[in-house]
Amino acid sequence: MSAKARSKLVLLAAIVLAGAALAWFARQPFRHWQERRLVKAAEGFLKNGDLRGAYLSSREALLKNPRSIAACSIAAQVAEREQSPAAILWRQQLAELQPGSSQPLIALAATATRFGETFIAEQALTQVRVADRKSIGFLQAAAGLAIALKQYAAAEQQFQKALELEPKNEALQLNLATVQLALARPGQAEKARAVLETLRAKPQFHQDAVRAILGDTRLHGDSARAMQLATELNQDAQATLGDRLLYLDELQHAGNKDFAAELSKLQEAAATRPEIVYAVMTWMNAHGLAAQSIRWCESLPAKIRTQIPVPLAEAEARTALADWKQLREIVRDSDWGDLEFLRFAIHARVLCETDAQKRRAEFRAMWERATNATRGNPNALVMLGRLVNGWGWKQEASEVWWLAARNGTGQRAALKALFQTYSAEKNTRELYRVARRVYEVEPGNPIAKNNVASLALLLGEDEPEAH
Repeated sequence: MSAKARSKLVLLAAIVLAGAALAWFARQPFRHWQERRLVKAAEGFLKNGDLRGAYLSSREALLKNPRSIAACSIAAQVAEREQSPAAILWRQQLAELQPGSSQPLIALAATATRFGETFIAEQALTQVRVADRKSIGFLQAAAGLAIALKQYAAAEQQFQKALELEPKNEALQLNLATVQLALARPGQAEKARAVLETLRAKPQFHQDAVRAILGDTRLHGDSARAMQLATELNQDAQATLGDRLLYLDELQHAGNKDFAAELSKLQEAAATRPEIVYAVMTWMNAHGLAAQSIRWCESLPAKIRTQIPVPLAEAEARTALADWKQLREIVRDSDWGDLEFLRFAIHARVLCETDAQKRRAEFRAMWERATNATRGNPNALVMLGRLVNGWGWKQEASEVWWLAARNGTGQRAALKALFQTYSAEKNTRELYRVARRVYEVEPGNPIAKNNVASLALLLGEDEPEAH
């Protein structure tokens, strides 16, 4: 090949390489532009109440940039509005995208508490920086968790600390008075009632104050007064779904003839919104109306009935009625998106309940799919463990909690669950395993060190180290 030909070849190769490099560098700004466009679209959908559009756009934006905080935040907000437990996983992802930031952890704790995942909430709060534990947001989240655990004295302390920071904050005054009513200390309860009656007269606090007074009235068995307050809540222009359900509570409790008509009215209003359908069905399931819950669900359009989180409520109702045949149809060929691990777990339960001996191999395979579908996410594992523990599946619950406990992060909730399980069983050997893992995670914790030493000596294991 001549020198001239070689020069042309080198020049051509350089042009091709330059073009490829230019295309590669241009690709990133284009992807960022696509991400911004999709996030903006998602924000528009969310503002207009189109939750499905907002979710799909946010997921598409995350495909362009998996670390997009804006897209992840929209997905979390959508899940919260849909009443879906997937909100916990999105809040966790937001916390992971912003390491060292306390606000995402506080938001995760509040969301987890709302869905009853108190282990996860507690773990999130322990990760908040010490410097931020005196903030109003942290104190409110900690108080909310304490209330969920029925630790009202602890909640009172948190609200009192918050009021020291903002003495004129009437929302905090209302929360403190509500907790003090629950504590029912002599003399203090009357003062709390007086605070609530004062706040009740203010439009911005009226509903919250009435709810607190209603709770106290129920506690003291004053049915007539409770019905009056529940009716007041229900008739208010600002009434929430929760207020409607409180009204139904009172009607059902009193055996009121209007109960069926009021429930039907609420069902009719809810029928086009999956998140409200889910909330009403969950309420019905918890109030002995699982059969009616299913009949209503079956009357809904397929588009609503199959949209998460509605299948979760239907699965709960059919489980309560041991309707394994229909439950299998629900979980067999569907897609629960971020909550697939729950679908596989429920499918495993169906297999277990229908001739468990013959289906043992199928059951194990489905159970493995459930654990694999968590993708090692510690909070998903804890959610799965709590679900199956509620079914009495101690072994399977321990399996998933150990998977979470061995993770590089997020072990605390799983280790706490394991400790409670083995303590209840008086299983000292397994408690020692848990203590060893806690010590590995927190080698500087004197309590962890003490637990390892005392259990090792009790069992006669690792004695030199224990001493």
